[in-house]
Amino acid sequence: MHASNAEIETLTCKAAVGVGLPVGLAEDAGVAAAWLSAAGFAGAEIAYRAIENIRKGKARPVIVSSHSESLCPDTKGKLASVMYAAPSVFDFLQTTSPVTVVRLDEPLLLFAHLVCSSSIPAVELVLHSVGSTGAVLQGVIKSGHGRLEGPPFPNQEAKNGSEVSVTMVGVSQGRNFKPTKTEAEARQDAVQRGVAVSEAIWTKLQRLAAHTLVPESTESKQRGAGAGMIDND
Repeated sequence: MHASNAEIETLTCKAAVGVGLPVGLAEDAGVAAAWLSAAGFAGAEIAYRAIENIRKGKARPVIVSSHSESLCPDTKGKLASVMYAAPSVFDFLQTTSPVTVVRLDEPLLLFAHLVCSSSIPAVELVLHSVGSTGAVLQGVIKSGHGRLEGPPFPNQEAKNGSEVSVTMVGVSQGRNFKPTKTEAEARQDAVQRGVAVSEAIWTKLQRLAAHTLVPESTESKQRGAGAGMIDND
């Protein structure tokens, strides 16, 4: 099946809220998932894995480690949830560089979040991630554009977590951030035609999103649920 960027963003956000994520963090996750999808990655599936990690208790919010200046899960033996870690990484970068996250569950979603949040034109962000099997992922971000070096991690990396560092550096004059013709055409195609999404993943996201709904009742209608009776409602 195919879905538009807006549909991926909205459904991801609702699914994240459905498992208890605060609305602001859920909105960030939706934007990041849509960016990944438009860039040619399985954004909906990656976001679903991160949401499921929260729902099943595999991933937790992050805290500052007492042993080092890094972010780690607030519960020993758990993964660091990217949906909680991503905004913290960007906030810490305003005063500290590099910022490290240990046992992060979905590095690609962090990369996408940073791309969507990178509005400072005079700096670049470099993300370096090492998975539990030694697989390395590196990407560079500047002014709303990101470029990855190397393939994304396979699923088993997400299960065991990765150590990720994000460094803020000065702009490299030799690096070209202008989208290539192929990248520009792919994004244009994603906007016009939507992107391919696994129907099974889409159904699972819809089930999680359904947790945000309430049963129809007289009280729910009085409180604003459902369609209005007149056009101005």
